[in-house]
Amino acid sequence: MLTQEIIDFANYLADISQPIAKKYFRVNNGEVAKDDDSPVTKADREIEKVIREAIETKFPDHGIIGEEFGNKNIDADFIWVLDPIDGTSSFIIGRAIFGTLIALIHKGKPLLGIMNQPISSERWIGIEGQGSSFQGKKITTRNCTEISDAVMCSASSFYFQNGEEKILEKISGLTKYQRIGGVIYGGDCYSYASLASGFVDIVIDSGLKIYDYAALIPIIENAGGVVTDWAGNDLKLKSDVRLVACANKELHEKVLKVLNS
Repeated sequence: MLTQEIIDFANYLADISQPIAKKYFRVNNGEVAKDDDSPVTKADREIEKVIREAIETKFPDHGIIGEEFGNKNIDADFIWVLDPIDGTSSFIIGRAIFGTLIALIHKGKPLLGIMNQPISSERWIGIEGQGSSFQGKKITTRNCTEISDAVMCSASSFYFQNGEEKILEKISGLTKYQRIGGVIYGGDCYSYASLASGFVDIVIDSGLKIYDYAALIPIIENAGGVVTDWAGNDLKLKSDVRLVACANKELHEKVLKVLNS
């Protein structure tokens, strides 16, 4: 399904985005608030612009879904999903745990995902049928099957609303670090990449958009992990998703029982 040409092009997109992020990191980069009050910077806009231009030149028949500049040709069989800076708040305060997310979807299924951390020059890539890798070396998730042994992450407790915060408190109270709160906050896409690399076991978030997670699905699943909504359903590439990612199927089933009890 995926040719080497497409895989090489996806890596090229990450390559051309990296110097832009570096240029604006830890400098005044024009932060403004979007309509939903989330922050956006010059780096966000410039990265998405250069990636979109490259896609439109190389594959003019492909569709694009981008966080900053919207959708184009979304009825196409192949659609690129872009989040130029996932973890914008971390980027703004000079903390290098953000990433550029690039996904390629074919007829609704994410086949390729890249998480590129431009400051540390770290790159995760997951390819359907070919596995996942970090810096070119194969990675696998951890064989943790008990919630009591699990390391858990979440972007922020702020996103858990209307009773969801009680669910977060419940699951975090069962995890390895329960005595110090149970959750490691603030990692955004970096937490999911760490799960694929075998250092985190559970990531749970609420209110995610398609560009927040599309690239992470192939990275996690092709490393042996599981990603669904809180009901255990496959993600349908929509917004306002309540997402749970786990290192393996057995752990995932136990987490779902807690989430839905």
